[in-house]
Amino acid sequence: MIQLKKGTEPEILARNGSEWTKVVLDKLKNRETLTETERKRYNHPQIKKALVEETYGKCAYCESKVRHTSYGDIEHVVPKSVEPSKWFYWPNLTLACEVCNRRKGDAPVAEESFIDPYEVDPEEHYWQLGPTMHPKPGCDAAALTERLLDLNRMELVEKRTERQTALMSLLDSYERCKNPQLKRLLWEEFVAESEARNEFAALSRTILELARRKLKSTDS
Repeated sequence: MIQLKKGTEPEILARNGSEWTKVVLDKLKNRETLTETERKRYNHPQIKKALVEETYGKCAYCESKVRHTSYGDIEHVVPKSVEPSKWFYWPNLTLACEVCNRRKGDAPVAEESFIDPYEVDPEEHYWQLGPTMHPKPGCDAAALTERLLDLNRMELVEKRTERQTALMSLLDSYERCKNPQLKRLLWEEFVAESEARNEFAALSRTILELARRKLKSTDS
């Protein structure tokens, strides 16, 4: 999980969000049934496009590239069943994979007890140890988030392991290379793998930091 920056609110939501929210709150107050359209207005293509762009097509939580295999689910950081007033609230919307979205569901988790990648830097709350991520000792919010979403589920560990193997292979090629120009290009490619747009960037950044320490030690 990496920190994300909220993009510009889509025009369709800025223009209609307040009215859509009023409809929801009024119907809930009067115990009336919401229509499918009223419930799912946040699925507008404009909104989905903006969320895909700000998350790089990745799940905001597990960092898997959801757009490779599905459309991705629009996720409410604070569940709409817990806080209906945030049903169409732009800062409360993000993109999640089907598994993370389903596991989080409508769990009544307090905001301060859950790692919101838009509000805090997750890399300050987790240790990335190889293909598994672990809450830093004493961080209950990180521990709850990891367990709630099962961020070390087998499928994720397998994909992170593949990513780690590829990165180590690239680093090995860099270390063995004798041509200065090619060596520079290999290092630039290795560094670029840690950019936010790439799958499992948190893992890539950990390996990059270890590589930098190793190279600094070697140079000295």
